[in-house]
Amino acid sequence: MPEWAVLKRFLIITCSSFAIIGCATENQNLSVDKFTLRSIKIEDSDAAMVRGDQQKRLYGAVTIEEHRQRIGQYYTLRWNLLNQPKTNELNTPVQLVFRYKQASTGNKIKTSSKNYPLGTKQGKWAFNNIGQNYATDGRILAWRAELIYGGQIISNKESFLWSN
Repeated sequence: MPEWAVLKRFLIITCSSFAIIGCATENQNLSVDKFTLRSIKIEDSDAAMVRGDQQKRLYGAVTIEEHRQRIGQYYTLRWNLLNQPKTNELNTPVQLVFRYKQASTGNKIKTSSKNYPLGTKQGKWAFNNIGQNYATDGRILAWRAELIYGGQIISNKESFLWSN
């Protein structure tokens, strides 16, 4: 076989492999984003993303006390069941459950949940540990988020420190 034919075959196999690998992304049914607002002072550095998040969380707060009430942790849970094969029936309820342990509550697990109407296939939920709860019980040390569909856990995410 001529040298150029071997090279051509190698290039075709390599390019098709990259195309297949590039298209094979993991379907994430549940994702959790965390942001901690530690101070009411807006960041002056070049971190535009941090500055934008700070301004978003402090938007609408006028007094210093209102600013202080916004200090804490912000969790955004995004979920998606659009590509899930088992979710063709639209008459099944969807629930997001957020379990967490805080600094001054010891090993006590607190729970917060959100139910979605029948037929909902995707959504976003913001869970905030701010104000008096953040001041008295402290920051969240460990957490676990669960996406429940039809009474079964479809997906979950947890922090590194989470344990039952």
